[in-house]
Parts: sequence; C-alpha cells; structure tokens
Amino acid sequence: MRKKIVTADLLLVFGLSLSVLGCHSQPAEQNAPHSTQQNAPKVKVGSALTAKASSPATPATAKNPTKKDSIGKGQTAVQASQPSSFWTEDLDVDDDGTVETSDFLYDAQRGVVYTYREDDFACPNGNPASGSILEALYATGNTAGKPVGSGWYAVSLNAGQCNAKQAGTYGCRFDASGNATECGAMAVNYSTGEVDIASVQ
Repeated sequence: MRKKIVTADLLLVFGLSLSVLGCHSQPAEQNAPHSTQQNAPKVKVGSALTAKASSPATPATAKNPTKKDSIGKGQTAVQASQPSSFWTEDLDVDDDGTVETSDFLYDAQRGVVYTYREDDFACPNGNPASGSILEALYATGNTAGKPVGSGWYAVSLNAGQCNAKQAGTYGCRFDASGNATECGAMAVNYSTGEVDIASVQ
C-alpha cells in the first residue's frame, strides 16, 4: 500500500494545531505518535449505521432517551455544541450479523451523529481486538459541508495492541460508502467534535 510522505512542515503544523485543542484533547506526543496505516484498526461501518446519517432523529425503539452534552469516555469522547438528543439502541452497526448495544448522540447544530460502544474490531493484520470505539457520521445539512454518511472513527489502543508502539487513539476517516480514506494516529478534539490525523495512508 502506498503511503504519502509526511513532511517536517506538515508535522510541525499538526503539532501546533494540537497545542491549541481543549484540555480534554490529548497532546500530540501522547495521543498521536508518528505512525502509519499499519497502526490503524479496522472498524466496519455498517449499512444500518450509515442510514442514521439520513434519519438522525431519536428512533421509536430507542432506550433511555434523554439530553446530554457529551458521549464516550477518555480519549474517545466528544462534547456536543449544545445539550443534544442521546439514547441507547440495539443495532447491528458493523454488518457482522450481531446486534450491538451502542450509545448515540445527535448534535443537530453541527449535523453530526455520534455513536460510542465497547466492541470488537480487527487489527490491520486481521487479528481480533476489543476496546472503546467512537464514530461520527455527517448527517443531512451538516455545517462542515461533508457528504452525508461520511465521517470518522476513533479507537483507543493500549501499548502493543494492534502493534501500537504506545497507547493512544487511532482511526480513519471514511467516505459515504464506508471506505477508509485516511488513517493513522488520531487526536479527538473534545470541544469541537472533530479529529486530526497525524499520518495518512
């Protein structure tokens, strides 16, 4: 797989951008070590999950619907722009034939559906692993101007997990078809609900 060369200037800009993130975001040296695609876990974006981007409202089957201003935990957490619709739902989010229980938060002001769960995923070499997974899907009318159904996922890895040299957050951006477009060490900006990726495939 071909990889883009990350220049010193780009790394400098990335480091500076992380330095201005909120206090909940992780610094570049802790959360986004220099890495390549082999350190990015694989998370399948299922069709039922993608459908949430076109219909982001709380469903009738939702459990414990309420309002919250954040979703996730630790390095895989984001803050909503305002108190937003939050619920728990049983859904096959990764098309593996198994229904997972996941938390959902729809930030209507940003036009983003976030979902969080503790679940299995695959390392790049195909070995199974498990941990916390945070995903974001750009919904209809999102303020970022992104294609509906595209988004990103972030996975918290322990040192050595999926060959990660140190603990941190790793993940990918994906297009509206769920295909990864750039992957690598990642920093989740807790305050803005967006991510920065240190290196891409």
